[in-house]
Amino acid sequence: MYGRVATLLLVIAAPALAGSFAFDAAFTPEDFGNLAEAVGDVITVPNLGPAEPGGLKGFSLLAAAGGPQVDSGARWYRHGVDGDTTAGLLVGERVIARKGLPWGLDVGGQVGKVLGARFWGAEVRWALVGGGTLSPALALRASYAKLEEGFDLEVREVQAVLSKGFAMLTPYAALGYRRVEASAFFGDPAPRIQSHSEDRMTGAVGVRLTIFPLQLVGEVRQGFKRGVFVGVGVGL
Repeated sequence: MYGRVATLLLVIAAPALAGSFAFDAAFTPEDFGNLAEAVGDVITVPNLGPAEPGGLKGFSLLAAAGGPQVDSGARWYRHGVDGDTTAGLLVGERVIARKGLPWGLDVGGQVGKVLGARFWGAEVRWALVGGGTLSPALALRASYAKLEEGFDLEVREVQAVLSKGFAMLTPYAALGYRRVEASAFFGDPAPRIQSHSEDRMTGAVGVRLTIFPLQLVGEVRQGFKRGVFVGVGVGL
């Protein structure tokens, strides 16, 4: 785990990873479903932050990378992806910006790339309990993400997030529900359109280290596969 986190920290500062989608003639509908779920794990807006509201002055900007653990020898990967994994992960890089609003609301957005394809996403978080010295914070969170290239893929997720700050460290956990919808056109060996949709429960645990104004966040997510995400940035 520590080796993967260290590798991902290097990925954040590196150029976009090489690779692309490559649907060969042996690619099947089942392969497409697995590919869509794995890429859905990548582009879903990660938490990478606690439940507590940012407030009107709150703002953060993170460079982040991460994705699910995948077997590069799996059939869907061999026939659908042209490129290697990073430390056993299918990694996407992104920039995430978040801004605090009144009434315990926070909004955010992301832009990034996975396998050379662009994706974006947006989120809104509402703190039901702001948290305090002794009490944890509790928030509801909804996000949407879309892959812009490669094939059509949309991911929607809702979560409940719980966190509690301890000095510079703020651990958090989330539990939610996700829907992935995908479609793609394959020209070989005969023109056809494939589609996939699936609902699943999701979860995440993570911790944020704050040395004002710097923030370092690490997160493990459970979706189609278990994934690892890290982020480095600044925040108010």
